[in-house]
Amino acid sequence: MFIEQNLRSRLLSVWLALVAVVAVLVLPLPARAETPLARVTLYEVDEALKFKARGHDTDAVMARLAQASLLGVAGDIVPVDDKNGIFKAGSFIKADASSNVSLATLVGPVRGTINLLTDTNPYRNSLDTLQITTVLDITAELDLRPTAIPVPMAPIDGRWRAQHGKARGYFGGVFLIPFSVDGGKTYYYLDPEVVLPGAGFKCKGWSGGGYCQVHSTEFVLGIPMTKALLTFSQ
Repeated sequence: MFIEQNLRSRLLSVWLALVAVVAVLVLPLPARAETPLARVTLYEVDEALKFKARGHDTDAVMARLAQASLLGVAGDIVPVDDKNGIFKAGSFIKADASSNVSLATLVGPVRGTINLLTDTNPYRNSLDTLQITTVLDITAELDLRPTAIPVPMAPIDGRWRAQHGKARGYFGGVFLIPFSVDGGKTYYYLDPEVVLPGAGFKCKGWSGGGYCQVHSTEFVLGIPMTKALLTFSQ
């Protein structure tokens, strides 16, 4: 009973911090005159960090440099507009991006590419049968300020442009960072319905009290994955 009460107490503290940061950052991000195309879930399957001074002075501000790869399988793309022609149901999606975040402001630019892929072998799930159908270039701004509170989330807002053709638009959402309050026995995400109200994202695992238990499909090699919940629009 004590352990259960302690767990609930720690989750409640995370919840209260979330309420505070949402009030400050006014999530979701401000709406533009745009048409939603799709909701996309991406899982960070690889990331490498390094820290480097911005400039040559000994007092130069340090930067957090990161290279990351993210993957979404069939079902992680949910078209809002079935005629959008880019984000199609059943597609796979892969993103490779680099970020450069100032440790003074905890905000910085992101650049990368997104590949939308079709599985050429519908009889089995395999990463070696995925064919690229569309490539998007992306630029964005990543906001790590909530992680300093600490709240396990990071908003992102940016633009996308197809490498071939004239299609372009906006995207925005949030990275949800898995957290544990019992020494790594159980992991949770913040509830996307609270972080991004009205966006349509839901928990995969058990949910309650403003958080979701990380689902068994949201681990790789036993490690809970950070996931990006993004809405793409034109």
